Amino acid sequence: MPSVPRVDRLKPIYTAAKALNFGWRFSDFLKIPAYNGISRYTNQLHRITVRFCKQSESSVGMRNFIENKLDEIGRRNPSVVIYAQPVRNSNPSIRAEYGNGRTLQINAKNMSESEVSKDIHLLFSRSGEPVVKLESRQSALVPSVQGQWTPITWLPTAMNTEQLPAKKFSEHKSTATSATEYILQNPPK
Repeated sequence: MPSVPRVDRLKPIYTAAKALNFGWRFSDFLKIPAYNGISRYTNQLHRITVRFCKQSESSVGMRNFIENKLDEIGRRNPSVVIYAQPVRNSNPSIRAEYGNGRTLQINAKNMSESEVSKDIHLLFSRSGEPVVKLESRQSALVPSVQGQWTPITWLPTAMNTEQLPAKKFSEHKSTATSATEYILQNPPK
């Protein structure tokens, strides 16, 4: 009798493989946290846990990082909770928890202080989304043919060369003249 594939096992295997962040396996469109930066910027990284051993040789870089740079990073990023957790006889690791519920863990065994600092910076600059091959370099919450509007979309190009503040750019724009009057005053060339 031929073996029947177990369909109930496919979904856990697929989701487990997707959680590994193999960018070459999965492709997706660019995603950003919805409306982040519209009213205020919300840091996507919420918590970092730095695990290290007080005696082991593999934790030397991590201990140097904690002594020299961790305090400065904590002062620069007050919205991120940073835990330093000494665990006896364990390999050093850095664990990041993001606002979308994802966690990312980096093994820091035998890393130097600069390598640990580089990896911490990488965790701060990520959004928590998995690393995927991009189908398109552009994304929008609402697809539009016109592109995305920004407050500086229709600014006059003369502002690029003008010494600011300039009186002509500070004047109030009124709608005292109608569209018909405007066309009569400024005929097309």
